[in-house]
Amino acid sequence: MKKGAKFLFRPAAVGIMILLVIAGLQAQLVTNGSFEECSVGPVSGTDVNGWVIEVDGSISPAPTIEIISDTVQSGSRAIKVGINAIGPDAWSIQLIGDSIPVIPGETYLATIWAKAQNASGQAVFSVGNYAYSEYGQIRPSSPNITTSWQQFSFSFTINDQQTYARAPIHFNFATNVGNIIYIDNLKIVNVNDSKKPVIVEAESGTGGSHYAVMQSGDVTYISPTTNNANLTYPGDSSRIKTYQVTFADSGSYNLFARVRVGASTFNDDSFFYGHGFGIKDTASADDWYMVNGLANAGFSNAGDFVDGPGSIGSGVWKWINITKNVYNSKGDSFYVSMDSLTRVFQIASREDGLDIDKLAFGKSYLYYTVNNLDSIQAGSSTGKAVDTSLIYKGPALAAGQDKFLGNVGDPPESIFLNYWNQLTPENAGKFVSVAGSSIDTTAWNWSPLTAAYNFAVNNNLIFKDHCLIWGQQQPTWISSLDSAQKVFYLETWIRMVGEKFPDMDLIDVVNEPLPNHNPPDGLGGRANYKDAIGGNGTTGWDWVVWAFTKARQYMPNTKLILNDYGIINDNNATTNYLQIINILNDRGLIDGIGVQGHRFELESGDTGTFRYNLSRLAATGLPIYISEFDLGNASDAGTADDNQQLQFYQRIFPTLWNHPGVKGITLWGYIEGRMWQNTCYLVHADFTSRPAMSWLIQYVKDHPAGVEETASTMPLRYRLEQNYPNPFNPSTQIQYSIPQNGRVLLKIYNLLGQEVATLFEGNQNTGTYTATFDGSRLSSGVYFYRLQVHQTNGRNSYSETKKLMLLK
Repeated sequence: MKKGAKFLFRPAAVGIMILLVIAGLQAQLVTNGSFEECSVGPVSGTDVNGWVIEVDGSISPAPTIEIISDTVQSGSRAIKVGINAIGPDAWSIQLIGDSIPVIPGETYLATIWAKAQNASGQAVFSVGNYAYSEYGQIRPSSPNITTSWQQFSFSFTINDQQTYARAPIHFNFATNVGNIIYIDNLKIVNVNDSKKPVIVEAESGTGGSHYAVMQSGDVTYISPTTNNANLTYPGDSSRIKTYQVTFADSGSYNLFARVRVGASTFNDDSFFYGHGFGIKDTASADDWYMVNGLANAGFSNAGDFVDGPGSIGSGVWKWINITKNVYNSKGDSFYVSMDSLTRVFQIASREDGLDIDKLAFGKSYLYYTVNNLDSIQAGSSTGKAVDTSLIYKGPALAAGQDKFLGNVGDPPESIFLNYWNQLTPENAGKFVSVAGSSIDTTAWNWSPLTAAYNFAVNNNLIFKDHCLIWGQQQPTWISSLDSAQKVFYLETWIRMVGEKFPDMDLIDVVNEPLPNHNPPDGLGGRANYKDAIGGNGTTGWDWVVWAFTKARQYMPNTKLILNDYGIINDNNATTNYLQIINILNDRGLIDGIGVQGHRFELESGDTGTFRYNLSRLAATGLPIYISEFDLGNASDAGTADDNQQLQFYQRIFPTLWNHPGVKGITLWGYIEGRMWQNTCYLVHADFTSRPAMSWLIQYVKDHPAGVEETASTMPLRYRLEQNYPNPFNPSTQIQYSIPQNGRVLLKIYNLLGQEVATLFEGNQNTGTYTATFDGSRLSSGVYFYRLQVHQTNGRNSYSETKKLMLLK
């Protein structure tokens, strides 16, 4: 905190916030935390609503601070801080989130997103009072801001009697000079408030003339005046109620409703609600969910968790979990972004006789009782509604197998050992994490890497270190040295890693060396020492040879790996990669091949291409290690979609795991809220498994060591894969494998068993094949596909049938 700073009080912002609290809206506490209220351009002082910008007048040249729209974490605005020089004090350059209302004794969660142009960014994030005492902070011991957006978070408690706090961000670090740091989405929420349901009184909506507002005792509710049961969409705006809902926090929410079903029971128990937020088309069934079957559903006892369908009858007020129990199809949760905490939501009448008292939105990872919803109390992370069968207790998925299945940790969480038998430090092993703050080797910070290493050694995990040499996330001081000094410090770095961690199993010696990836060539903000350690040289890759030579010298007992991305999905990239591998292999310097497996490399790729390139790599005789593996939503967009993630895993993971050249896979995170790809988590915050994790656990158990294919990609047994995508519109792909030559029939059937399409009929040789089914001429519904194979020798035959769904 800056000492002696002027006390800046913003009565307008405070007045608005008090109004929100009085109204019970409990919105996030930082005014304009995402900078969405600003116009693009330079800013200073109090130009940014909700913020104070303070810069020491002695700094020359002064920093450039501006609101931007081209580099944002979400929404359409962020703030950009370019540091050209620094001042005498830690607070000489700071942004301050100002006038944040707080309550003595309450606990809050602060989160903020940051990235840097170069991987040497450094900042202090804190919250404190106006006497400059801090409630909580993140103080980096080395550069903590990388070239990718990262979320920083910490909790704090108001331990005095102050009712307003401030949130300074300090940028006055020597490592920041010449760098640009981007900040977005400062959020501070009361931990308890963020877990409370957001209650919407049904009568508070606008429009909906076909609803009557009624009174029963102390309950005011709405009731439809007309019947609309023949439609699958509202059909008329007069049946629609529109609400403005303000949320306390961003995140995914489930929808609840407090309803009473009329005397006609199953003729009084349905309504519509919008598919997501916003104004919906009255005549589009795709815009609406139809909720039906409420005559025998719901909960009314105060202690009941409103999670499953329930079984309460008609004539009583009861709570329904709408999102989890839409009767025609399971609904989606609602995602609220930091940039738009007030959202439009719509419902519409269908059958008269269904009374609606309240609607509620509750965090999707929490569980709410009837009393929690009635009394606006925080939900719980566990409860009767938690399906404990979805909390995996171990053993590690690949325990006792010939190949590992691991994950990252710096060090890992308590449940890590339940799942994984290999560990990679996500960030702790990077040069910048150890040596980012000082050229003085005695000041290098080895603690996080040591903690991860010790955890692995103490728990008999395979330890694979990451990013010994990489153009990104390097100490800023390395590029300013002369060539001899660069060589000295790089060799010192490699030597010290080898000395401190002698029992390391594997290490990524060089990461992302391919041109236009991340070699240390000084381009695109990368570190500049490639030429110092050999440059291209006579081999074209002398700098890589130098790194592996030194690693072999100082790490004689550790397997040395080359690692890069965009390989197996691209034939040309694999060819270029093999050039480096062969140079290293001829010299006896490489022990394994690393292939990154991020979702953006694999989600739209062809598994046949993956197999082909894995076999090309395996032909070198070196083991292959899949690194940084994650799958979630396509493009990591939107609310996490269980079905989409499951389909990606079912299509892609077996190709990697079952290839005999692959000796291990390292996932890049697995717990909700702790991953750089937000939708790729496999385990919820309450440690229950998503469907893809449940599938993965069973699949690895059923496919030990992945011995299903030879290096030449010839299958060893019959396989009929699940079609992808599924559901589909209008086309989908079906992959199958046959281990012997035979006559093949691949056909599609409807629910009546009638043949509707023949995808292939004829003789095929041993191999893996992909067929495309185009359902354009068919109606929506469930179909079946059947693979039949008759061997040419007439001895045996094979048949398997699977289900697919066409949705138009």
